[in-house]
Amino acid sequence: VVMYKYFYPILVLVFISCSGTKPKMLLPEKVSPNVYEVLLENELVKVMKVSFAPGQSDNMHDHYPFTFHLLDGGKVQVTMPDGTINEREIPGGFTGHNGNGVRHQVKNIGSEELNIILIEHKKLGDVPSFNTDENLSPHKVSSDIYELVHEDEKIKIYLASFAAGRSDKVHEHGANTAYIIKGGTVKVSAPDGSVNERTFPDGAVAFSDNVVRHQVENIGNSDIKVLIAEYK
Repeated sequence: VVMYKYFYPILVLVFISCSGTKPKMLLPEKVSPNVYEVLLENELVKVMKVSFAPGQSDNMHDHYPFTFHLLDGGKVQVTMPDGTINEREIPGGFTGHNGNGVRHQVKNIGSEELNIILIEHKKLGDVPSFNTDENLSPHKVSSDIYELVHEDEKIKIYLASFAAGRSDKVHEHGANTAYIIKGGTVKVSAPDGSVNERTFPDGAVAFSDNVVRHQVENIGNSDIKVLIAEYK
């Protein structure tokens, strides 16, 4: 069983605990620029690559509601503003979502580098919504490719896995943020018959504020994996 398929409460708790009222945001990329690298930011989202060397700690900071994916897992120690400390082992490939935001400090207490992708949702619930066709939801038309790992009234979180040569079926996305975990070359077919080929490197980031209906085929020689946060 692949570990990231499940939102184990004991793991997600590490990232979900909240400190209550926060008069001023302590932005992680400002207080710990050696740990947090901003890959994309606009008024709605902020995507960051987070890298902890063994023994490295960040400083106390805040997060907006966020989605996280462990590129390389490990053991962390999380300190809350009230002094509470939790230690957890989190596997690579684990994906989680926190709809509330959090203030905390994190330290890598493992022996390997810890790498995390964070998609912070700065206006979760206030992203312009569209009337997408629920019958064309990716996980409904191509459940073998799109794994719905989280859904609530504001957001859907997908992990999309395209084996070499595989194609999904025509589907729709609402406004979304995507992070390319493993890149490759795809052929994208639109409803009007137009076809585009695009190559995405590992670590590419994209944001779309429109409804998109298309079909995607992996025309490369390696598997492609994508983390998608789709707003309702």
